[in-house]
Formats: sequence, C-alpha cells, structure tokens
Amino acid sequence: MKSYSFCPICANRLEQAFIDGRERMFCPSCSWVHYVNPLPVAVAYTVNPKNELLVIRRAHEPAFNEWALPGGFLETGEEPHEGCLRELMEETSLMGKVDSLIGVYHRDVELYGSLLVVAYKVIVTNDAITINHELFEAGFYPPHLIPEIRIPLHLQIIQDAAKS
Repeated sequence: MKSYSFCPICANRLEQAFIDGRERMFCPSCSWVHYVNPLPVAVAYTVNPKNELLVIRRAHEPAFNEWALPGGFLETGEEPHEGCLRELMEETSLMGKVDSLIGVYHRDVELYGSLLVVAYKVIVTNDAITINHELFEAGFYPPHLIPEIRIPLHLQIIQDAAKS
C-alpha cells in the first residue's frame, strides 16, 4: 500500500511520529493519523460430496498461473462467510454452504500490503463448474491428484483443514 504524503482531510504535509506504540504518519495541523490496517480476504477450502478439493489456476496477479484455493477481498458491509461464498460463486459459479472456520491468518504481500485472511471449509452439493475471467481452470481433485500448490498460505490452510 502506498503511504500518504499529504493529509486527506486538510491537505497539509504529513510528518512521522511515535503514536500508539508505532511510527506513524500524522498531520500536525488537524491531528489525523494514518493507521495502516490490513485488507480483509476470505478463502474457500471447498469440497464436493466425494470429499475432493476444489483448486483453481489463477489468471491474474497475484500468483498469476498458480494453483490456489478460491477467494478474494471482502466488500463493504459483507460478513467474512458471505464474502467467501460470493467469491466462490463469482469465480466458479458454485453455490456452497460454510461448514466451519479453518483459521484466521495475517500475511504481508508485496502487491497489497497487509492482509487479514479468513479461511472456511465450504461444502458444495452440485460441483458443475463454470469459471470466470479470473481463472484459467478449476476442478475438484482427490488428495493424491491435487495439482502443485505453491502459495504458502494456501498450503497452510490445506494443512490446517486436514487437522480439523
């Protein structure tokens, strides 16, 4: 995330100061403080009735052409589980039901900065997939045939889901 140089309230130049235990940018004129907060993301660990895992191959950055779990940014006013199901529907046309929370994770990524990722186990009964422009392909795979997933967080989610 690009840092502010000028105050979005009064347009004066920001200065650096130690505020609330951290170095932060603030406005000496109106006292506005730039708190850098994580962006919320939801990820769907999705299984079909045969307990096969849905994996997708991304057509956009970040992780262009990588195998991954479906997911994306939450929208304003959306609960994390709602965003998880919306992202699944947008990317694959699959309607699912949240079964359980797998975990909540923090990651720093170059493209977006700080992310707060909420991962859910999602169950689908109809596994007919239609992908959107964000994906090259998607499919359900038994554990021994899952394509190589190299995104560390997605590997962690898969491992954590197996423990629960």
